[in-house]
Amino acid sequence: MKKWKTYINWLQSILTYTLLALLLCFSSTAKAQSSLLKNKISIDITELSINDALDSLAAKNNCYFTYNSDLFANKKKLSLKADTLEFEILLKKIVQDTSLTFQVVNQHIIIVSAKYKTNKPINSNLIPYLSYRNIGGKITSQSANKSLAYASIGLRGRHVGTISNQDGEFSLTVSSQNTNDTLVVSYVGFKNFEIPVAKIPNKNLQIQLKEDFISLQEVIIRNNDPKSLLKAAINKIGTNYPQHATNLTSFYRESVHKNNKYMIYLESVLEIYKNAYSENELTDRVKVFKSRKIYDVSRLDTISFRLKGGIQGCLMLDIVKNRPEFLDPEWMDFYNYHLSDISTFNNRPVYIIEFRPKPNINTPLLEGKLIIETRSLAIISAEFGYNKNLLPELADRFISKGNARTKVRPTQVLYSVNYRNIDGKYFLNHTLGDLKFKVKNKKKLFSQTFATTFEMATTKLDTNNVVKFRHRETIAPTTILSTENLTYDPKFWGNQTFIKPEDNIKEAIKRISNSMQQVAMDTSKTE
Repeated sequence: MKKWKTYINWLQSILTYTLLALLLCFSSTAKAQSSLLKNKISIDITELSINDALDSLAAKNNCYFTYNSDLFANKKKLSLKADTLEFEILLKKIVQDTSLTFQVVNQHIIIVSAKYKTNKPINSNLIPYLSYRNIGGKITSQSANKSLAYASIGLRGRHVGTISNQDGEFSLTVSSQNTNDTLVVSYVGFKNFEIPVAKIPNKNLQIQLKEDFISLQEVIIRNNDPKSLLKAAINKIGTNYPQHATNLTSFYRESVHKNNKYMIYLESVLEIYKNAYSENELTDRVKVFKSRKIYDVSRLDTISFRLKGGIQGCLMLDIVKNRPEFLDPEWMDFYNYHLSDISTFNNRPVYIIEFRPKPNINTPLLEGKLIIETRSLAIISAEFGYNKNLLPELADRFISKGNARTKVRPTQVLYSVNYRNIDGKYFLNHTLGDLKFKVKNKKKLFSQTFATTFEMATTKLDTNNVVKFRHRETIAPTTILSTENLTYDPKFWGNQTFIKPEDNIKEAIKRISNSMQQVAMDTSKTE
């Protein structure tokens, strides 16, 4: 243990001096860049740390700060009110350290010891991903002002994106290198919303999407028999989806409700090695990068209800790779397919195909709808589940461990998946499982309602420097993650791109975060 701590200290030292060595290469450049320090702004802050005060200034001046966080460790909180004061003067009032100086590189303000100041030319390539900015907002329809859940949000041509939550809200963290990129919001049946990242204001975006009505002239004339379209889409999987392995960074969360109140809430950032779509077997590998969870101990009573294999469920919902029966040519004769509409997504025409089992089929089969691009025939989205009337027959599929005194009956089983187009290939973007159950204990008068969801959204992917994780680094996708000993990192969760949790658990997360930090402090004191 002592050797390990020594190594950690050594590593931190290396990182610190590496940062200082890089800062030696920076200096002020053109007057246009230096003018950033001359801008006049107003500010009113109360009892903020220096780090938070700098964040507030960055938002006011549309810039980014880069500095060694150790510079302001254990400094007192400050309050400051000023009207139209020069930015550099404000900085000096906040930092209050004459041994530090400010250098400008593009929209970066670098805080560094004055002894490192140099007039050497700047090499801006030395500062990739120095700072980050959070973009958040809400997406609604313009005509009805209705929240649009699971809208796709991303940077055009980049492997960075997320989706909106059930209330249409989203949060996306972008690097300062994305200043010249464009944010794109897409939703089926609506025109894309686009805005340059540099023009996004430092406040939540209120995005209203306009409905998109497509003319028949825009649709490629072909055999519109829905079953034939599906078979053609399956034949084009090799063209439309990556035929090589990729690394995904994904936000994952799972939850268990009891009578509409949370028992368990867990969220993680996962690193995934995803095999090529030419591979038929599910051989994807998963590493848990960061995780946190909430338990409401008062509700964990005699009935233990946990989600088994939520990560496995999310991976299995990649229906292009793991084709369910409605996409299996050998099962298609058991289904009726109907071309219900022609709409748009991402400013492109799409077919909407509904499917349901034929009336004479007694075996419970999935039903729902598929969205397929008319030109590429790529399957870009699907929503499906089981008919409620048939769910009692499916109880054994979802309940892994029964109890003689307890009866469990599924009342809702719904799934969804969508894919994102990057440079002509479609990558897994979002998967969701939403299940509900009625649980009746013979010793209790009333039944209880349990609901569980598992959800995964890709926030970043790498197609070039792909790493296949070693088995000992990974977890089995079937793991019951809520039972694992997960380490909470409060610093990490402050910046990570995530899907905003619904309003009714925001306060719970805040409370549990404070509690976890206190536990961590108490633990460190006893060690």
